Amino acid sequence: MWQDREVNRDGLTDAAKASLGSMLAVFVVPTLTAHELLGTTADQPVQDTPEVSEEPAEIDPSSAVELSLDALRQLEWKRFEMLCVWYYEAMGFTVETVPQGADGGVDATLYMKGKPDPIALVQCKAWNTPVKVAPVRALGGVMHTKKVKRGIFWSLTGFIGQPAQDYAKDAGIQLLDGADIVERIRALDAEKRDELLTRVFEGDYQTPTCAACGVKMVVRQSESGSFWGCPNYPKGCRVKLPRAA
Repeated sequence: MWQDREVNRDGLTDAAKASLGSMLAVFVVPTLTAHELLGTTADQPVQDTPEVSEEPAEIDPSSAVELSLDALRQLEWKRFEMLCVWYYEAMGFTVETVPQGADGGVDATLYMKGKPDPIALVQCKAWNTPVKVAPVRALGGVMHTKKVKRGIFWSLTGFIGQPAQDYAKDAGIQLLDGADIVERIRALDAEKRDELLTRVFEGDYQTPTCAACGVKMVVRQSESGSFWGCPNYPKGCRVKLPRAA
């Protein structure tokens, strides 16, 4: 992916010369589309099967350039939650997750190795819109009930409104947006980071998971357009999610 290119120092700005020092070559990253960077393909035809005609190509975790906010936005909600879990495991915590279904305001509980008492509660949201104060308060409520002093809230699209910031500060909740998450993953030990990214971007990491059944959803068609539906419908599960246009 990296290419060597000789550069005439006389053609550089003073700031660029200062940053390069005595180097006479810089690395050039070829311009890639989002699909080329992530190893994905364009939208597949709508059909009543998981929307994966080919298994998405795995990213190469050895290059930090491939870990970006755009890459994380390709993750379906469940894989994003697992990214959170695997990250804290890589940090040395014991992580307890909630059973399939409603999370009750928390997705994971963190413990120090060998310790019985939780040290933090974690909530993750891979929403397309920023998180408002209500979900942050919900996390705070669970912290109060379980007598846990620290909370961590992951939101790919960040948070909106001063009330969310104020409540988080008062309740001891750390708010992490997409850029914060990328920064923390990049800061991991290289071996742990590579292992984490390999797990996160293997297989089908894009098709959403049914929150009730834990299986990959399929494309359904209605008069108003297509949507994601549980493959167990109509045998008892009616969970559905909107599809991006």
